[in-house]
Amino acid sequence: MPRQITEKDFEMLIVEHQTLILKVCDVYCHNEADKKELFQDIVIHLWKGLPSFKGQSKLSTWIYRVSLNTAISWVRKKKRNRLIFPEKIPELPVSSSSEGTDQTRIQALYRAIDQLKTIEKAIILLYLEERSYSEIAEIMGISEKNVSVRLVRMKKKLEKLLRPLMMENV
Repeated sequence: MPRQITEKDFEMLIVEHQTLILKVCDVYCHNEADKKELFQDIVIHLWKGLPSFKGQSKLSTWIYRVSLNTAISWVRKKKRNRLIFPEKIPELPVSSSSEGTDQTRIQALYRAIDQLKTIEKAIILLYLEERSYSEIAEIMGISEKNVSVRLVRMKKKLEKLLRPLMMENV
């Protein structure tokens, strides 16, 4: 990656990786205004950090790392400044089809993930993206063993959190 990049090239880079950035925003934000704010913060951090990208990892790995670190910092800052509780995740209407059941399960999973700690959300997001343990470790700046241990603990935690959520939708 060249040290000098034009604004047009940067825009193309953001468009190419916007799905990745939006997934991070979706995990850490509960309303559109916050998602847009976090997305902009991530883009600013990417723009500022791009000259220091050395190409020692894949560009998408670096973008994930910047996005997650920005989101984690953003959430911490929001929590310090928050005077009201965050909005709840809206319930999805349940249809009688199997698609409705799948949507209900996905919604329950997101509600359970929302109850995880900030760092846990980042790791589970990467896991659900089917990133390898080594990629997750590289993005998060932790060892593969730590990724493995954390995922085992989070899976148990999510299982406990999902039981009551799934019972609500039976």
